[in-house]
Amino acid sequence: MINFRRTTPVGTAIISAVSLKLCCWGPILLTGLAGVSGSSVYFSWLSTLRPYLLTVSFLSLGLAFYQVYKPQKEGRCPGGCDTEKKSFIKSKLYVWLVAIFVVVMTSISYLPKQFDQVTEKAIMIVEKANIESIELYIEGLSCAGCEENINYSVNQLNGIIAVKTSFKKGTTVIKFDNSRINITDIEGVIKSKGFTIKSVLVPGHVPVN
Repeated sequence: MINFRRTTPVGTAIISAVSLKLCCWGPILLTGLAGVSGSSVYFSWLSTLRPYLLTVSFLSLGLAFYQVYKPQKEGRCPGGCDTEKKSFIKSKLYVWLVAIFVVVMTSISYLPKQFDQVTEKAIMIVEKANIESIELYIEGLSCAGCEENINYSVNQLNGIIAVKTSFKKGTTVIKFDNSRINITDIEGVIKSKGFTIKSVLVPGHVPVN
């Protein structure tokens, strides 16, 4: 039988690490599997818990390492503890694999914040008159991962010139060739990721709700 006390810290570390990215992955999964639009608002509250989740994850990981590396008391295992067959989830290798997973999840949750740049790609523009810029006000942008999600998804569309998203401002600024793509298509991609577009601002025009 699995020792619950031995596996609890490892499980807690995994759950806490996964929750760091749930604010970004949750809307995608809920929208893709259940078709729930605007689902990002259901997970945005997790962004305020990120420092606490990170603390819980590493404290649990530290406890897990202590449990697998602490010295065995003499006389605790009659006949020698080396002869006892341990399950994989109680092994040192398992704890190290979980530690690597936690570090990776932490890195992809926090490192994107260090890069605040416009995502661009080279395309051939027929006429400069076709270049158009819009600013979308988006509900549900709660972390740097959300920025990367929108930047990458929109940038895959044909006709996109540049994308810059800010979760702090709750906006994404997009430059595109209106002879190849329209605003409706751009909005559709963003909504498919679980976000809600509150308004669209086109330079020289009144914001559209």
